[in-house]
Amino acid sequence: MDMHNRQEWLEEKITERLLTDRLSPHDALQSVMADPDAPDPMEAVFALTTVAADLSGWQEAGLFGLSNRCFAAATLFICELWAEGYRLEPPEE
Repeated sequence: MDMHNRQEWLEEKITERLLTDRLSPHDALQSVMADPDAPDPMEAVFALTTVAADLSGWQEAGLFGLSNRCFAAATLFICELWAEGYRLEPPEE
């Protein structure tokens, strides 16, 4: 699966877990990371923030609130990763 399709798949999976399974944003992110074919943590955070941005465009109060919780969960997840020793490294050339 190429990078674009993988990112779309992650966004769809997170959206499904938020709206269908009714998981919290943090739990949705954790469930994606627990998958046997787990993405890079930054890919997952990027997918969650993309979903959050999409949700914020809807004029429904519940979705706007969910969007805010998604952004907060993404921030918390990055802090947790950093605390566990995850560091961003430039890609190998």
